[in-house]
Formats: sequence, C-alpha cells, structure tokens
Amino acid sequence: MAMRNAKEVARLIGWCRNVGDACVQRYAGSIFRTSLMEELQKEKLLKACDPVYGWRLTRKGYRFLQDSGIPLQPDAHTQRVGRRFEHAEITATMYAAGIYPYLTAIEELRSRDGYLPAFALRARRGQQVLGNNQMAGLLRLQDTVYVVYYVSPGMDRVVNPARETNLLQGVCTGVGCTRGALLFCGADYAAIYTALHGPSKTVSVRSRCVSYGRFYRMAQEPCLYLPCSMQGVRQLHILKHPDYRTKMCRALWGYGGQMDSGTGADWIDPKDHTAFLLVADMDIRKIEETAYQIRRKGYQRLVLAGFQEQNRFLKQYYRPPFYSSATLSNDILDRLKDGERHAPPV
Repeated sequence: MAMRNAKEVARLIGWCRNVGDACVQRYAGSIFRTSLMEELQKEKLLKACDPVYGWRLTRKGYRFLQDSGIPLQPDAHTQRVGRRFEHAEITATMYAAGIYPYLTAIEELRSRDGYLPAFALRARRGQQVLGNNQMAGLLRLQDTVYVVYYVSPGMDRVVNPARETNLLQGVCTGVGCTRGALLFCGADYAAIYTALHGPSKTVSVRSRCVSYGRFYRMAQEPCLYLPCSMQGVRQLHILKHPDYRTKMCRALWGYGGQMDSGTGADWIDPKDHTAFLLVADMDIRKIEETAYQIRRKGYQRLVLAGFQEQNRFLKQYYRPPFYSSATLSNDILDRLKDGERHAPPV
C-alpha cells in the first residue's frame, strides 16, 4: 500500500468522522479509489461501510494517523451523522479541487487560502465563535471569503439573516478580505435549486429566522451554486483564479467585442445586439439582473457561457429566443492560464 495515499485518505475520513457512501462513490476515481479503500480495510484501518454511519476509521486507523503526526481522535456522537455526511461532501469537494480543508481557526485565513469547516470551529473548547450560525464552513479564495452552506430539498432548517451577514462581514474584516459571498452546496444543481426555490418550512412572522430560500433571495452578497461533484471541483478551480471573469472573457472572445460593466454583462457585441454572460461560477441571480439591464438597452439576446452540465440545467429556466448558451470546453482552465483565444460554439 502506498503509505502517502493511505495517510491522505485516512486523514480525510478521520477529519470528517463519517463519510457517506454516495460521497465515496462520487470521488472513487480521484480520492477514494476502490483498491485503496479495500487495502485500508485489509489493514484494519477502515471499517466496512455501514448503511447508517457510512465510512469510518477504526481505532487502529486513528492510531495510524497519530503515529504519522496527525492528532485526530474518534468520538461517539452518532446523532451528528447526517450533518457529517453533508460536511464530508463539501470537504471532499474542496480537497479534490486542491483546496486545503484542514484549517481549524479563523486566524489561519489571514495568511492563506483554504477551507475552514464549521465543525473545526465548534470543537474549539471555551470558544463560541459561531453561536447559532448555520454555515457549514468558511472558504477563502484570493480576496474573497465565502460562507458555505449545504442545502437539500425538503430541509426544514432556518437561518437568521442578520446573524449570518454579521459573521461574514466580521470574518472579511478580520482576515483582510474586501469581498464576501455565499456558497450554496448540494448534491447537484437541481437539488440546490429545489431547496432554495421549492416549498420551505413555515416560519412565524415574529421570528427573526427565515427559510434558506428567503435568505438566498434577500442576501445582498453574490450567491453561487456549487454541486459536490467533479463539476463543482471544476467550478472551484475557476474561482481560485484572480480576476477570472476578465481573463476568461479575453480567452473566449478575444477583442472582437467589449466589456460593459453598465449592463452587468461580461462582454457585448454591439453589431450583433448580443450580450454575453459567464455562468461558470453559477451566480444564478446575476442572470436575471443582467437580462433586465440589457433589455433596457435594446439588446436582443443574452448568451450564457457555461460548462455542458451547467447549460443543461440552465436551459430548463432560461429559454430561447432571448437566451442561448455557449458551451465552455473542459480545457478552459488551461486556456485561461495560457491566455489562448478560444470561442465556444453558440
């Protein structure tokens, strides 16, 4: 067994405590390779998958980590399994995207990019950093702090918008970032959309809490969808690039048009009365905001440029003749780095 790979996978599972089998299967080709999982079980470092508790390390597995200088301890809080599955989905997605997922304190975000899971903050004795905040974690990429949430259809959780906003503003100030955003994670785009736009828990008018759907609609910060899948990994790779929107526009459309911040569009072609909007980051609300502005200026078409899976989802809600799509090739990240010009088919 390759000890480095074994230690990395064991550390990830031990960090999350419980990892759902759906998550393991989703990343079987990149993180949780079948041969490696079988070898970990053979060495009695990993328990067989349980239908209720998912994948867990054995006590020997935790000792293996401790002997490797990773001081993780097992616990018996089985009532947290559902939330842990959600946290594991997010953490594995961050890991697969090359984002360090083992931060334990907000102070660490001052000096580096990375993901700070909420469970790591809540585990700090004598500190109530989060209080009743509902976030799953904090992600820093470049000059932006994202408050991360996990949503699913039918969820009955509620959130206090003022408390969540205050947390985001406080963290941005504390770590020296100028921008904040909200990242809504889920199994896939459809599940996130249904969770935020479908039926939600009824909340008393006197309550300061609201459903996640209402919170999403009233938030002033950018709100992005992020599926816990390889598509989400690709999306994170884009978000990691500084000034990715400007660079992608030039890589995609060269200098045949122009940027127009006044409409919210990323690129416009005045001759063709067409506007272009990158949706690779899945800031869905920006689509309708941009559409409103360009209609006022007489543009006849809005082209949404996204990956195939994103376009397939968006076509259900944004249809011709006003909306059309442009498919980003999977090598856009390489082209983004190289500065190559590559126009997608429209």
